Amino acid sequence: MKNKGKLYGIAFLLCLSLSVILSNVAGQTTYTCELKEGDVFIYTITVADQYYSFARGFNIGDKRKIEIGEIDESEERFYVDIYDWSWISKGESFSDICGGSCSLDNDQLIKHPTSSMLNPFWYSLFPVSDYLAEFAETSSDYSSSGNQLIYSNHFSTFDSNGVLYKNEYKDGDYTYWEMTRGVDSSSSIPGYDLPIVIGLTVIMGASIIYILRKKMLKQEDSKI
Repeated sequence: MKNKGKLYGIAFLLCLSLSVILSNVAGQTTYTCELKEGDVFIYTITVADQYYSFARGFNIGDKRKIEIGEIDESEERFYVDIYDWSWISKGESFSDICGGSCSLDNDQLIKHPTSSMLNPFWYSLFPVSDYLAEFAETSSDYSSSGNQLIYSNHFSTFDSNGVLYKNEYKDGDYTYWEMTRGVDSSSSIPGYDLPIVIGLTVIMGASIIYILRKKMLKQEDSKI
C-alpha cells in the first residue's frame, strides 16, 4: 500500500507540474528572435510564368542574397540590420562585400504583433505559428496557417526559426511566381519548440509511472 501511495503521489505531482506549464503557455507567450548575426540566406526564383517573366523581369534561376548584420533588442522590439543584395541572374555570382549592388536596411520585429506593426516578410519571431496567428488576428487582410502567412494571393512560409523559406503568388493550384530559399543557407540552430517540450515531459512522466508500477507489481508477485 505504501508503494501505491508513492506511485499515486508521483503521478499527482507530474500532472500538477504539467498543468502549471500549460497554464503559463496559455496565459502568456514570450517571443524571441532566433536570427544570428552573420546568417546568410540565398533565395532563388523556382517558378515564373510568362506574365512575371515579361512584366516583372523575373526569370527562373534569378537569385537574391540576404545577410543578417547587428541585432539590438529593446523592451518592445528587435532591431535587425539587413544587408540586401540585388537580384542577379542564374550564371552570376554575388560580391563578397556589400557595395553598389547591396543596400543596408534596418528592420524592426515587434515583440507583441498588432495591425500597426511592420508587415513580416523575411522573418518572424519565435514561436512562429503563435506569432503569425497573433498578427493575423489583428489584421483582417491577413490569415495564417501554422508557419504560413497569407495575404490575398501571396503565401509566405517560414521555417522553425522564423526565417522566410518560401514566398509564392498563386491563384488556386496555379503558381504565378515562387521564390525558395536554398538548403543549409542559415547558420542558426532551431530554437526549442515549447509544445514538443511539453509532449516530451508527458511521455517521460508516463514512462516513469509505468516503470514504477511494473516494479511494484513484480514485488507483489514475489510475495505471493
